[in-house]
Amino acid sequence: MTARLLVLDGGTATERAPEDLSELRDHGCWLDIQDPVAGDLTLVAAELGFHPLAVEDALHGDQRPKIERYGTHDFLVVYAVELNEQGAVRDHELALFVAPNVVVTVHRGDCAARREVEALWRAGRLPSSGTLLHALLDRIVDAYFPIVDTFGEQIEVLERAIVDDPGGRGLQQSLRELFRLKSDMLRVRRLVAPQREVLAVLSRAEGGFVERERMPYFQDVYDHVVRVTDEIDTFRDLTSNVIDAHLAAASNRLNEVMKVLTSVATVLLVLSVITSFFGMNFDQLPYRSNEAFGAMLASFVVSAIALVAYFRRRGWL
Repeated sequence: MTARLLVLDGGTATERAPEDLSELRDHGCWLDIQDPVAGDLTLVAAELGFHPLAVEDALHGDQRPKIERYGTHDFLVVYAVELNEQGAVRDHELALFVAPNVVVTVHRGDCAARREVEALWRAGRLPSSGTLLHALLDRIVDAYFPIVDTFGEQIEVLERAIVDDPGGRGLQQSLRELFRLKSDMLRVRRLVAPQREVLAVLSRAEGGFVERERMPYFQDVYDHVVRVTDEIDTFRDLTSNVIDAHLAAASNRLNEVMKVLTSVATVLLVLSVITSFFGMNFDQLPYRSNEAFGAMLASFVVSAIALVAYFRRRGWL
């Protein structure tokens, strides 16, 4: 486990030993715990009076975004989302304990949003634990927008590829990318949408340990989460529409092919009737002459032309 205690002192934050937290709680304190170990986190929780259920959730991870209030502290779970070098979605779970003048963050791995806020905290640009909590949530939510914009750009490219070349060799690859993109958006929405409840609670001045004057700032972050969720829903609908349009176009193309093949088969059927009649080699058949053979060929041509003209007039060809 890596634990670092950053304490506001004289306008900047200095790093102190985590064991000194109890003595420094009259200052703004941020205890950041990366890759927690059960025993060490339990000691910290006992010292600060954290609820055992919240400590268990922070240790085990894989929690739904939520906020729980225990009287002496709040417990939050939020998710930061990033795109890796291959463009795949990667999420980082962040558990937060919020008490008077203290914020404890528990996480595995690291994310850019947390590092940015740490730089602000060290520089003394966040004067209280409430501003620290707001900065963490605000940076995490702001990082959603470039990812959602990337989704929109990818959908536009894939849509153009499918519409411009519906029968091309790259069609299957485009469809696979579209389905992967739809899966990524569903995953991001599953992480982002529940955070509306978290921010809705923080934006109301009902208990909690955030300064009352910070409530409008949490309301602003709440609005951003709603915007992100709405954009994801819009892009998911657009993705479904592109897939449906492709399937409809493929069905229409199949119908056109079947219509042409059916018409050709009908023409050949008539010609087969004629050839089968004249091909019966009975000695008593009265058409054993060149004139009869020519009449048969003429009937081929006339019947084929007549059928094609009829199909065209009916709009079948």
